[in-house]
Amino acid sequence: MKKRLLVVSTVAVALASISLLAACSKSEDGTSTATSTGAASTQATKAPEKRGKITTSIYDRGNMVPEEGTLDKNRWTDWINKNSPVDVTFIPIPRSKPEDKLNVMFASGEAPDLIQDYDGKNRSSWYESKQLLPLDDLIEKNSVEFKALLAKNPLLKKFGTRSDGKLYDIAVLAKLDVNWVYLVRTDWLKKLGLEAPKTTDDLFAVAKAFTEKDPDGNGKNDTYGISLGGGYNNKVIDFMFGVPVFSNYNLKDGNLQYAWENQLAGLTFKKKLFQENIIDKDFAADTTGDKAKRDFLNGKLGFYVGALPSTIEMETLMKNDPNATLSPIVLPKSSFGQFSPPLTSPVQNAAVVNAKAKDPVAVIKYLDFLTRENSVKALKWGIEGEHYKLDAKGCPQVIDPDKNKKERSYAGDYGMIMSSLPGLPSCDTRIDQLSDSKPAEKEIKRILTEARQLYLAPERPQSGFFLDVPSSPKDLDMIVQSVPNTQIAAAKIGTPDEFVKAIVTPAISAEQAIKTSQDIWNKAGGTKVDEWFQNWYKTNKEKAILVTDIYNLK
Repeated sequence: MKKRLLVVSTVAVALASISLLAACSKSEDGTSTATSTGAASTQATKAPEKRGKITTSIYDRGNMVPEEGTLDKNRWTDWINKNSPVDVTFIPIPRSKPEDKLNVMFASGEAPDLIQDYDGKNRSSWYESKQLLPLDDLIEKNSVEFKALLAKNPLLKKFGTRSDGKLYDIAVLAKLDVNWVYLVRTDWLKKLGLEAPKTTDDLFAVAKAFTEKDPDGNGKNDTYGISLGGGYNNKVIDFMFGVPVFSNYNLKDGNLQYAWENQLAGLTFKKKLFQENIIDKDFAADTTGDKAKRDFLNGKLGFYVGALPSTIEMETLMKNDPNATLSPIVLPKSSFGQFSPPLTSPVQNAAVVNAKAKDPVAVIKYLDFLTRENSVKALKWGIEGEHYKLDAKGCPQVIDPDKNKKERSYAGDYGMIMSSLPGLPSCDTRIDQLSDSKPAEKEIKRILTEARQLYLAPERPQSGFFLDVPSSPKDLDMIVQSVPNTQIAAAKIGTPDEFVKAIVTPAISAEQAIKTSQDIWNKAGGTKVDEWFQNWYKTNKEKAILVTDIYNLK
Protein backbone atom coordinates (compact mmCIF):
# COMPACT_ATOMS: atom_id res chain seq x y z
CA MET A 1 0.00 0.00 0.00
CA LYS A 2 2.22 1.79 0.52
CA LYS A 3 2.84 3.25 -1.59
CA ARG A 4 7.19 6.61 -5.63
CA LEU A 5 10.35 10.42 -7.50
CA LEU A 6 13.53 12.19 -9.40
CA VAL A 7 16.63 14.76 -10.86
CA VAL A 8 19.88 17.51 -12.24
CA SER A 9 22.39 20.05 -13.40
CA THR A 10 26.03 20.16 -14.10
CA VAL A 11 28.15 20.89 -11.06
CA ALA A 12 31.44 22.69 -11.20
CA VAL A 13 34.16 20.61 -9.56
CA ALA A 14 37.11 22.96 -9.79
CA LEU A 15 37.23 25.88 -7.40
CA ALA A 16 37.68 29.25 -9.00
CA SER A 17 40.99 30.88 -8.24
CA ILE A 18 40.83 33.51 -5.56
CA SER A 19 42.57 36.81 -6.08
CA LEU A 20 44.40 38.16 -3.11
CA LEU A 21 45.43 41.77 -3.37
CA ALA A 22 48.23 42.77 -1.05
CA ALA A 23 47.27 45.81 0.98
CA CYS A 24 43.90 45.78 -0.84
CA SER A 25 40.40 45.48 0.57
CA LYS A 26 36.94 44.73 -0.84
CA SER A 27 33.83 46.76 -0.44
CA GLU A 28 30.54 45.05 0.50
CA ASP A 29 29.51 44.78 -3.15
CA GLY A 30 32.69 42.86 -3.96
CA THR A 31 34.60 45.62 -5.84
CA SER A 32 38.31 46.13 -5.13
CA THR A 33 39.43 49.28 -3.34
CA ALA A 34 43.13 50.31 -3.40
CA THR A 35 44.77 51.37 -0.15
CA SER A 36 47.13 54.30 0.23
CA THR A 37 50.14 51.97 0.08
CA GLY A 38 49.50 51.08 -3.58
CA ALA A 39 51.07 47.66 -3.02
CA ALA A 40 51.13 45.27 -5.99
CA SER A 41 48.49 42.56 -6.11
CA THR A 42 49.30 38.89 -5.95
CA GLN A 43 47.12 35.94 -6.90
CA ALA A 44 47.00 32.50 -5.35
CA THR A 45 45.12 29.51 -6.70
CA LYS A 46 43.57 26.99 -4.37
CA ALA A 47 44.00 23.33 -5.34
CA PRO A 48 40.77 21.62 -6.51
CA GLU A 49 38.91 19.82 -3.76
CA LYS A 50 39.40 16.06 -3.88
CA ARG A 51 36.48 14.26 -5.51
CA GLY A 52 34.73 11.82 -3.17
CA LYS A 53 33.77 8.24 -3.90
CA ILE A 54 30.78 6.25 -2.66
CA THR A 55 29.00 2.96 -3.27
CA THR A 56 25.23 2.63 -3.31
CA SER A 57 22.77 -0.19 -3.78
CA ILE A 58 20.33 -0.19 -6.69
CA TYR A 59 17.33 -2.50 -7.00
CA ASP A 60 17.61 -5.21 -9.65
CA ARG A 61 14.02 -5.59 -10.86
CA GLY A 62 14.94 -7.71 -13.88
CA ASN A 63 13.93 -4.92 -16.25
CA MET A 64 17.34 -3.88 -17.53
CA VAL A 65 17.41 -3.36 -21.31
CA PRO A 66 20.41 -5.42 -22.56
CA GLU A 67 21.31 -2.94 -25.32
CA GLU A 68 21.59 -0.25 -22.66
CA GLY A 69 24.29 -2.04 -20.68
CA THR A 70 24.03 -3.22 -17.09
CA LEU A 71 22.54 -1.75 -13.93
CA ASP A 72 25.98 -0.62 -12.77
CA LYS A 73 27.05 0.76 -16.16
CA ASN A 74 24.61 2.47 -18.51
CA ARG A 75 23.65 5.90 -19.81
CA TRP A 76 22.20 6.99 -16.46
CA THR A 77 25.09 5.82 -14.28
CA ASP A 78 27.37 7.60 -16.76
CA TRP A 79 25.25 10.73 -16.58
CA ILE A 80 25.28 10.68 -12.78
CA ASN A 81 29.04 10.26 -12.59
CA LYS A 82 29.59 13.00 -15.15
CA ASN A 83 27.42 15.52 -13.29
CA SER A 84 27.66 14.47 -9.66
CA PRO A 85 30.29 15.97 -7.34
CA VAL A 86 31.27 12.42 -6.29
CA ASP A 87 32.07 9.17 -8.08
CA VAL A 88 29.29 6.64 -7.57
CA THR A 89 29.57 2.86 -7.91
CA PHE A 90 26.20 1.10 -8.14
CA ILE A 91 25.75 -2.36 -6.62
CA PRO A 92 22.70 -4.28 -7.92
CA ILE A 93 20.58 -5.91 -5.20
CA PRO A 94 17.62 -8.23 -5.95
CA ARG A 95 14.32 -6.41 -5.45
CA SER A 96 12.85 -9.57 -3.97
CA LYS A 97 14.22 -10.01 -0.44
CA PRO A 98 17.10 -7.53 -0.77
CA GLU A 99 18.00 -8.22 2.86
CA ASP A 100 19.42 -11.62 1.94
CA LYS A 101 22.30 -10.13 -0.05
CA LEU A 102 22.65 -6.97 2.03
CA ASN A 103 22.94 -8.87 5.33
CA VAL A 104 25.72 -11.01 3.87
CA MET A 105 27.47 -7.83 2.72
CA PHE A 106 27.11 -6.26 6.17
CA ALA A 107 28.56 -9.39 7.76
CA SER A 108 31.57 -9.31 5.43
CA GLY A 109 32.11 -5.58 5.82
CA GLU A 110 31.24 -4.94 2.17
CA ALA A 111 27.81 -3.31 2.49
CA PRO A 112 27.33 -0.18 0.33
CA ASP A 113 27.91 3.25 1.83
CA LEU A 114 24.37 4.28 0.86
CA ILE A 115 21.75 1.55 1.20
CA GLN A 116 18.58 2.24 -0.75
CA ASP A 117 15.74 0.03 0.45
CA TYR A 118 12.04 0.69 1.00
CA ASP A 119 11.63 -2.15 3.52
CA GLY A 120 11.24 -0.64 6.98
CA LYS A 121 11.90 -3.94 8.74
CA ASN A 122 15.29 -4.21 7.07
CA ARG A 123 16.28 -0.70 8.02
CA SER A 124 15.06 -1.20 11.59
CA SER A 125 17.08 -4.40 11.90
CA TRP A 126 20.24 -2.60 10.78
CA TYR A 127 19.51 0.26 13.17
CA GLU A 128 19.05 -2.07 16.13
CA SER A 129 22.32 -3.83 15.31
CA LYS A 130 24.06 -0.42 15.21
CA GLN A 131 25.04 -0.71 11.56
CA LEU A 132 23.64 2.69 10.56
CA LEU A 133 25.10 6.18 10.75
CA PRO A 134 23.20 9.09 12.36
CA LEU A 135 22.97 11.94 9.87
CA ASP A 136 22.05 15.05 11.87
CA ASP A 137 25.55 16.55 12.24
CA LEU A 138 26.65 15.45 8.76
CA ILE A 139 23.69 17.21 7.17
CA GLU A 140 24.04 20.30 9.35
CA LYS A 141 27.71 20.76 8.49
CA ASN A 142 27.88 19.55 4.89
CA SER A 143 24.48 19.88 3.24
CA VAL A 144 22.83 22.79 1.48
CA GLU A 145 19.95 21.52 -0.64
CA PHE A 146 18.79 18.57 1.46
CA LYS A 147 19.10 20.58 4.68
CA ALA A 148 16.84 23.24 3.17
CA LEU A 149 14.34 20.57 2.11
CA LEU A 150 14.22 19.22 5.69
CA ALA A 151 13.68 22.70 7.07
CA LYS A 152 10.81 23.35 4.68
CA ASN A 153 9.17 19.95 5.27
CA PRO A 154 9.57 18.94 8.94
CA LEU A 155 7.66 15.70 8.34
CA LEU A 156 10.67 14.41 6.38
CA LYS A 157 12.80 14.64 9.51
CA LYS A 158 10.02 13.21 11.66
CA PHE A 159 9.84 10.20 9.34
CA GLY A 160 13.59 9.61 9.42
CA THR A 161 14.17 10.03 13.16
CA ARG A 162 14.65 6.87 15.24
CA SER A 163 13.95 6.08 18.90
CA ASP A 164 17.23 7.62 20.10
CA GLY A 165 16.10 10.97 18.70
CA LYS A 166 18.60 11.00 15.84
CA LEU A 167 18.01 11.08 12.09
CA TYR A 168 18.95 7.85 10.30
CA ASP A 169 16.50 7.31 7.46
CA ILE A 170 16.50 9.43 4.32
CA ALA A 171 12.88 10.24 3.58
CA VAL A 172 11.61 11.45 0.23
CA LEU A 173 8.75 13.79 -0.58
CA ALA A 174 6.21 12.75 -3.19
CA LYS A 175 2.70 13.81 -4.14
CA LEU A 176 -0.37 12.62 -2.28
CA ASP A 177 -2.37 10.83 -4.94
CA VAL A 178 -4.81 8.08 -5.76
CA ASN A 179 -3.51 4.54 -5.31
CA TRP A 180 -6.44 2.10 -5.15
CA VAL A 181 -9.71 2.88 -6.92
CA TYR A 182 -13.07 1.38 -5.98
CA LEU A 183 -15.06 0.99 -9.18
CA VAL A 184 -18.71 0.29 -9.83
CA ARG A 185 -20.47 -0.63 -13.09
CA THR A 186 -22.63 2.47 -13.50
CA ASP A 187 -24.36 0.99 -16.54
CA TRP A 188 -25.56 -1.84 -14.30
CA LEU A 189 -26.81 0.68 -11.73
CA LYS A 190 -28.77 2.49 -14.45
CA LYS A 191 -30.23 -0.71 -15.91
CA LEU A 192 -31.50 -1.84 -12.50
CA GLY A 193 -32.63 1.61 -11.37
CA LEU A 194 -30.15 1.73 -8.49
CA GLU A 195 -27.86 4.37 -7.03
CA ALA A 196 -24.22 4.01 -6.01
CA PRO A 197 -24.15 2.68 -2.43
CA LYS A 198 -23.64 5.23 0.31
CA THR A 199 -23.47 2.79 3.24
CA THR A 200 -22.31 -0.78 3.70
CA ASP A 201 -25.96 -1.83 3.95
CA ASP A 202 -26.53 -0.18 0.57
CA LEU A 203 -23.46 -1.98 -0.78
CA PHE A 204 -24.87 -5.33 0.28
CA ALA A 205 -28.21 -4.60 -1.38
CA VAL A 206 -26.67 -3.37 -4.65
CA ALA A 207 -24.21 -6.29 -4.79
CA LYS A 208 -27.11 -8.71 -4.25
CA ALA A 209 -29.05 -7.11 -7.13
CA PHE A 210 -25.97 -7.28 -9.38
CA THR A 211 -25.77 -11.01 -8.64
CA GLU A 212 -29.42 -11.93 -8.98
CA LYS A 213 -31.08 -9.53 -11.46
CA ASP A 214 -29.14 -10.19 -14.66
CA PRO A 215 -27.54 -6.72 -14.98
CA ASP A 216 -25.79 -7.61 -18.24
CA GLY A 217 -29.09 -8.69 -19.78
CA ASN A 218 -27.91 -11.98 -21.29
CA GLY A 219 -30.55 -14.09 -19.54
CA LYS A 220 -27.93 -16.08 -17.63
CA ASN A 221 -27.05 -16.30 -13.95
CA ASP A 222 -23.38 -15.47 -14.57
CA THR A 223 -22.63 -12.24 -12.69
CA TYR A 224 -21.42 -11.44 -9.20
CA GLY A 225 -21.74 -8.24 -7.26
CA ILE A 226 -18.47 -8.51 -5.32
CA SER A 227 -15.37 -10.68 -5.27
CA LEU A 228 -13.17 -11.47 -2.28
CA GLY A 229 -10.44 -12.87 -4.53
CA GLY A 230 -6.94 -11.53 -3.93
CA GLY A 231 -5.77 -8.83 -1.58
CA TYR A 232 -7.42 -5.76 -3.06
CA ASN A 233 -11.01 -7.03 -3.07
CA ASN A 234 -10.68 -8.68 0.32
CA LYS A 235 -8.96 -5.89 2.21
CA VAL A 236 -11.15 -3.10 0.87
CA ILE A 237 -14.06 -4.56 2.85
CA ASP A 238 -11.92 -4.37 6.00
CA PHE A 239 -10.99 -0.77 5.23
CA MET A 240 -14.69 0.14 5.02
CA PHE A 241 -14.96 -0.94 8.64
CA GLY A 242 -11.87 0.96 9.75
CA VAL A 243 -9.32 -1.86 9.83
CA PRO A 244 -5.99 0.02 9.65
CA VAL A 245 -4.05 0.09 6.40
CA PHE A 246 -0.60 0.18 8.00
CA SER A 247 -0.85 -1.33 11.47
CA ASN A 248 -3.03 -3.43 13.75
CA TYR A 249 -3.98 -0.53 16.03
CA ASN A 250 -6.62 2.17 16.20
CA LEU A 251 -7.11 4.93 18.74
CA LYS A 252 -10.20 4.60 20.91
CA ASP A 253 -10.99 6.76 23.94
CA GLY A 254 -7.43 8.07 23.91
CA ASN A 255 -5.82 4.62 23.99
CA LEU A 256 -4.40 2.37 21.30
CA GLN A 257 -6.33 -0.83 20.79
CA TYR A 258 -5.77 -3.81 18.53
CA ALA A 259 -8.45 -3.52 15.83
CA TRP A 260 -10.31 -6.73 16.72
CA GLU A 261 -13.63 -4.89 16.78
CA ASN A 262 -13.11 -3.56 13.26
CA GLN A 263 -11.98 -6.97 11.99
CA LEU A 264 -15.08 -8.59 13.47
CA ALA A 265 -17.34 -6.16 11.60
CA GLY A 266 -15.52 -6.76 8.31
CA LEU A 267 -15.56 -10.55 8.75
CA THR A 268 -19.26 -10.52 9.60
CA PHE A 269 -20.00 -8.62 6.38
CA LYS A 270 -17.92 -11.03 4.27
CA LYS A 271 -19.61 -14.07 5.82
CA LYS A 272 -23.01 -12.58 5.00
CA LEU A 273 -21.93 -12.02 1.37
CA PHE A 274 -20.94 -15.68 1.12
CA GLN A 275 -24.12 -16.95 2.75
CA GLU A 276 -26.25 -14.96 0.30
CA ASN A 277 -24.25 -16.25 -2.71
CA ILE A 278 -23.18 -12.74 -3.67
CA ILE A 279 -19.52 -13.71 -4.09
CA ASP A 280 -17.72 -16.46 -5.96
CA LYS A 281 -17.68 -19.52 -3.68
CA ASP A 282 -14.11 -20.31 -4.76
CA PHE A 283 -12.71 -16.94 -3.68
CA ALA A 284 -10.14 -18.50 -1.34
CA ALA A 285 -8.44 -20.24 -4.28
CA ASP A 286 -8.01 -16.88 -6.02
CA THR A 287 -5.08 -15.82 -3.84
CA THR A 288 -3.60 -13.49 -6.47
CA GLY A 289 -6.89 -11.92 -7.51
CA ASP A 290 -6.31 -12.92 -11.14
CA LYS A 291 -9.72 -14.57 -11.46
CA ALA A 292 -11.44 -11.52 -9.96
CA LYS A 293 -9.69 -9.35 -12.54
CA ARG A 294 -10.71 -11.67 -15.37
CA ASP A 295 -14.31 -11.61 -14.19
CA PHE A 296 -14.21 -7.83 -14.08
CA LEU A 297 -12.62 -7.45 -17.52
CA ASN A 298 -15.07 -9.99 -18.96
CA GLY A 299 -17.99 -7.90 -17.71
CA LYS A 300 -19.10 -10.29 -14.98
CA LEU A 301 -18.33 -8.31 -11.79
CA GLY A 302 -20.22 -5.26 -10.52
CA PHE A 303 -17.69 -3.87 -7.99
CA TYR A 304 -13.94 -4.07 -8.38
CA VAL A 305 -11.00 -2.56 -6.56
CA GLY A 306 -7.38 -2.27 -7.58
CA ALA A 307 -4.85 0.06 -9.06
CA LEU A 308 -6.00 2.49 -11.74
CA PRO A 309 -6.87 0.36 -14.80
CA SER A 310 -4.17 0.21 -17.43
CA THR A 311 -4.87 1.09 -21.06
CA ILE A 312 -4.80 -2.59 -22.00
CA GLU A 313 -7.23 -3.50 -19.21
CA MET A 314 -9.65 -0.75 -20.17
CA GLU A 315 -9.47 -1.71 -23.85
CA THR A 316 -10.17 -5.34 -22.89
CA LEU A 317 -13.24 -4.40 -20.86
CA MET A 318 -14.56 -2.11 -23.63
CA LYS A 319 -14.05 -4.87 -26.21
CA ASN A 320 -15.67 -7.59 -24.09
CA ASP A 321 -18.57 -5.38 -23.01
CA PRO A 322 -19.02 -2.28 -25.20
CA ASN A 323 -21.81 -1.03 -22.92
CA ALA A 324 -19.62 -1.01 -19.81
CA THR A 325 -19.23 2.28 -17.98
CA LEU A 326 -17.30 2.70 -14.74
CA SER A 327 -17.11 5.26 -11.98
CA PRO A 328 -14.99 5.43 -8.82
CA ILE A 329 -16.95 5.71 -5.58
CA VAL A 330 -15.95 6.46 -2.00
CA LEU A 331 -15.95 3.49 0.32
CA PRO A 332 -19.50 3.09 1.65
CA LYS A 333 -19.96 4.40 5.18
CA SER A 334 -19.96 1.89 8.05
CA SER A 335 -20.64 2.22 11.76
CA PHE A 336 -16.97 3.17 12.16
CA GLY A 337 -17.10 6.11 9.75
CA GLN A 338 -16.29 6.66 6.09
CA PHE A 339 -12.90 6.16 4.52
CA SER A 340 -11.04 6.37 1.24
CA PRO A 341 -9.07 3.53 -0.32
CA PRO A 342 -5.32 3.50 0.38
CA LEU A 343 -3.49 6.49 -1.09
CA THR A 344 0.09 6.94 -2.20
CA SER A 345 2.01 8.32 0.75
CA PRO A 346 3.58 11.74 0.14
CA VAL A 347 6.49 10.81 2.41
CA GLN A 348 8.46 7.58 2.45
CA ASN A 349 11.73 6.43 3.97
CA ALA A 350 13.94 5.09 1.23
CA ALA A 351 17.57 4.84 2.34
CA VAL A 352 20.10 4.73 5.18
CA VAL A 353 23.85 5.22 5.45
CA ASN A 354 26.25 2.47 6.46
CA ALA A 355 27.93 3.19 9.80
CA LYS A 356 31.20 2.12 8.16
CA ALA A 357 30.85 4.38 5.13
CA LYS A 358 34.36 5.39 4.06
CA ASP A 359 33.39 8.94 3.10
CA PRO A 360 30.12 10.01 4.78
CA VAL A 361 30.56 13.60 3.61
CA ALA A 362 30.58 12.38 -0.01
CA VAL A 363 27.28 10.59 0.66
CA ILE A 364 25.76 13.88 1.82
CA LYS A 365 27.11 15.67 -1.24
CA TYR A 366 25.50 13.03 -3.43
CA LEU A 367 22.21 13.46 -1.54
CA ASP A 368 22.41 17.21 -2.19
CA PHE A 369 23.08 16.54 -5.87
CA LEU A 370 19.94 14.41 -6.11
CA THR A 371 17.92 17.18 -4.46
CA ARG A 372 18.76 19.79 -7.12
CA GLU A 373 16.14 20.74 -9.66
CA ASN A 374 18.25 19.90 -12.71
CA SER A 375 18.99 16.44 -11.31
CA VAL A 376 15.31 15.81 -10.60
CA LYS A 377 14.38 16.78 -14.14
CA ALA A 378 17.01 14.59 -15.75
CA LEU A 379 16.38 11.42 -13.77
CA LYS A 380 12.61 11.91 -13.74
CA TRP A 381 12.01 13.19 -17.26
CA GLY A 382 15.16 12.35 -19.19
CA ILE A 383 17.30 14.70 -21.27
CA GLU A 384 15.54 17.69 -22.78
CA GLY A 385 15.57 17.52 -26.57
CA GLU A 386 16.25 13.79 -26.50
CA HIS A 387 13.50 12.30 -24.36
CA TYR A 388 11.12 15.21 -23.94
CA LYS A 389 10.26 18.73 -24.95
CA LEU A 390 8.57 21.30 -22.76
CA ASP A 391 5.03 22.44 -23.40
CA ALA A 392 3.69 25.92 -22.70
CA LYS A 393 3.36 25.11 -18.98
CA GLY A 394 6.96 23.95 -18.79
CA CYS A 395 5.92 20.32 -18.48
CA PRO A 396 7.63 17.44 -20.31
CA GLN A 397 6.09 15.95 -23.44
CA VAL A 398 7.59 12.67 -24.65
CA ILE A 399 9.24 13.02 -28.06
CA ASP A 400 9.57 9.34 -28.98
CA PRO A 401 7.70 6.76 -26.84
CA ASP A 402 9.75 3.86 -28.19
CA LYS A 403 13.01 5.63 -27.42
CA ASN A 404 11.79 6.44 -23.91
CA LYS A 405 10.69 2.86 -23.35
CA LYS A 406 14.14 1.62 -24.24
CA GLU A 407 16.21 4.29 -22.51
CA ARG A 408 14.01 5.29 -19.55
CA SER A 409 12.14 2.12 -18.53
CA TYR A 410 14.83 0.95 -16.11
CA ALA A 411 15.92 4.37 -14.83
CA GLY A 412 13.50 5.00 -11.96
CA ASP A 413 15.56 3.63 -9.08
CA TYR A 414 18.53 5.89 -9.82
CA GLY A 415 16.34 8.66 -8.44
CA MET A 416 14.97 6.60 -5.56
CA ILE A 417 15.98 9.14 -2.92
CA MET A 418 14.91 12.19 -4.89
CA SER A 419 12.01 14.26 -3.66
CA SER A 420 9.41 15.83 -5.90
CA LEU A 421 10.25 19.51 -5.69
CA PRO A 422 7.48 22.09 -5.21
CA GLY A 423 9.46 24.54 -7.36
CA LEU A 424 8.99 22.49 -10.52
CA PRO A 425 6.07 23.30 -12.82
CA SER A 426 2.76 21.82 -11.73
CA CYS A 427 3.03 18.91 -14.12
CA ASP A 428 0.64 15.98 -13.92
CA THR A 429 2.32 13.18 -15.81
CA ARG A 430 -0.40 10.66 -14.90
CA ILE A 431 -3.01 12.80 -16.64
CA ASP A 432 -0.82 14.31 -19.36
CA GLN A 433 0.21 10.92 -20.72
CA LEU A 434 -3.44 9.99 -21.35
CA SER A 435 -4.86 11.06 -24.69
CA ASP A 436 -8.47 12.17 -25.21
CA SER A 437 -8.25 10.87 -28.77
CA LYS A 438 -8.02 7.28 -27.51
CA PRO A 439 -11.31 6.07 -25.94
CA ALA A 440 -9.70 3.81 -23.33
CA GLU A 441 -7.23 6.48 -22.20
CA LYS A 442 -9.96 9.09 -22.11
CA GLU A 443 -11.96 6.87 -19.74
CA ILE A 444 -8.95 6.26 -17.49
CA LYS A 445 -8.32 10.01 -17.39
CA ARG A 446 -11.91 10.63 -16.31
CA ILE A 447 -11.76 7.92 -13.63
CA LEU A 448 -8.51 9.29 -12.19
CA THR A 449 -9.86 12.86 -12.16
CA GLU A 450 -13.05 11.79 -10.36
CA ALA A 451 -11.15 9.57 -7.94
CA ARG A 452 -8.90 12.43 -6.89
CA GLN A 453 -11.91 14.58 -6.10
CA LEU A 454 -13.36 11.81 -3.95
CA TYR A 455 -10.32 10.33 -2.23
CA LEU A 456 -7.95 13.22 -1.52
CA ALA A 457 -10.24 14.50 1.19
CA PRO A 458 -9.23 14.76 4.86
CA GLU A 459 -12.85 14.22 5.92
CA ARG A 460 -12.58 10.73 4.37
CA PRO A 461 -9.02 9.61 5.21
CA GLN A 462 -7.64 6.18 4.51
CA SER A 463 -8.42 3.94 7.46
CA GLY A 464 -6.12 3.57 10.43
CA PHE A 465 -4.25 5.71 12.91
CA PHE A 466 -0.52 5.37 12.22
CA LEU A 467 0.89 6.38 8.87
CA ASP A 468 4.37 5.21 9.86
CA VAL A 469 4.30 2.44 12.42
CA PRO A 470 6.78 2.80 15.32
CA SER A 471 9.52 0.15 15.28
CA SER A 472 9.04 -2.22 18.19
CA PRO A 473 12.01 -3.94 19.87
CA LYS A 474 13.41 -6.98 18.10
CA ASP A 475 12.07 -9.49 20.63
CA LEU A 476 8.55 -8.14 20.18
CA ASP A 477 8.91 -8.04 16.42
CA MET A 478 9.83 -11.73 16.59
CA ILE A 479 6.53 -12.38 18.37
CA VAL A 480 4.65 -10.69 15.54
CA GLN A 481 6.59 -12.68 12.95
CA SER A 482 5.98 -15.94 14.81
CA VAL A 483 2.24 -15.68 14.25
CA PRO A 484 1.57 -16.85 10.67
CA ASN A 485 -0.51 -14.47 8.61
CA THR A 486 -2.48 -17.54 7.57
CA GLN A 487 -3.86 -17.77 11.10
CA ILE A 488 -4.76 -14.24 12.19
CA ALA A 489 -5.64 -11.00 10.45
CA ALA A 490 -2.41 -9.09 10.77
CA ALA A 491 -2.08 -5.85 8.79
CA LYS A 492 -1.05 -7.63 5.61
CA ILE A 493 -2.71 -8.43 2.32
CA GLY A 494 -4.48 -11.78 2.33
CA THR A 495 -7.31 -13.74 3.92
CA PRO A 496 -6.25 -15.55 7.13
CA ASP A 497 -7.18 -19.21 7.35
CA GLU A 498 -9.24 -18.71 10.51
CA PHE A 499 -11.28 -16.08 8.75
CA VAL A 500 -11.74 -18.18 5.60
CA LYS A 501 -13.05 -21.03 7.75
CA ALA A 502 -15.58 -18.70 9.33
CA ILE A 503 -16.71 -17.28 5.98
CA VAL A 504 -17.33 -20.67 4.33
CA THR A 505 -18.44 -22.73 7.34
CA PRO A 506 -21.99 -22.11 8.64
CA ALA A 507 -21.13 -23.62 12.04
CA ILE A 508 -18.27 -21.18 12.69
CA SER A 509 -19.38 -17.67 13.53
CA ALA A 510 -17.36 -14.53 12.92
CA GLU A 511 -17.15 -14.09 16.71
CA GLN A 512 -15.64 -17.55 17.10
CA ALA A 513 -13.02 -16.83 14.44
CA ILE A 514 -12.03 -13.60 16.15
CA LYS A 515 -11.84 -15.35 19.51
CA THR A 516 -9.61 -18.08 18.01
CA SER A 517 -7.37 -15.45 16.44
CA GLN A 518 -7.11 -13.57 19.73
CA ASP A 519 -6.12 -16.78 21.52
CA ILE A 520 -3.41 -17.46 18.91
CA TRP A 521 -2.14 -13.90 19.27
CA ASN A 522 -2.15 -13.90 23.07
CA LYS A 523 -0.53 -17.35 23.31
CA ALA A 524 2.33 -16.13 21.10
CA GLY A 525 2.90 -13.17 23.42
CA GLY A 526 0.85 -10.62 21.51
CA THR A 527 -0.32 -8.90 24.69
CA LYS A 528 3.28 -7.77 25.25
CA VAL A 529 3.25 -6.22 21.78
CA ASP A 530 -0.08 -4.53 22.52
CA GLU A 531 1.27 -3.10 25.79
CA TRP A 532 4.43 -1.82 24.12
CA PHE A 533 2.46 0.08 21.47
CA GLN A 534 0.05 1.46 24.07
CA ASN A 535 2.90 2.67 26.30
CA TRP A 536 4.86 4.02 23.33
CA TYR A 537 1.94 6.19 22.28
CA LYS A 538 1.34 7.50 25.80
CA THR A 539 4.93 8.74 26.06
CA ASN A 540 5.61 9.62 22.42
CA LYS A 541 2.45 11.24 21.13
CA GLU A 542 4.38 14.13 19.65
CA LYS A 543 6.59 11.73 17.69
CA ALA A 544 3.72 9.70 16.24
CA ILE A 545 3.28 10.01 12.47
CA LEU A 546 -0.42 9.81 11.79
CA VAL A 547 -2.61 9.29 8.74
CA THR A 548 -3.92 12.84 9.20
CA ASP A 549 -0.40 14.26 8.73
CA ILE A 550 -0.45 13.58 5.00
CA TYR A 551 -3.21 16.14 4.47
CA ASN A 552 -1.15 18.95 6.00
CA LEU A 553 1.68 18.90 3.46
CA LYS A 554 1.71 21.76 0.97
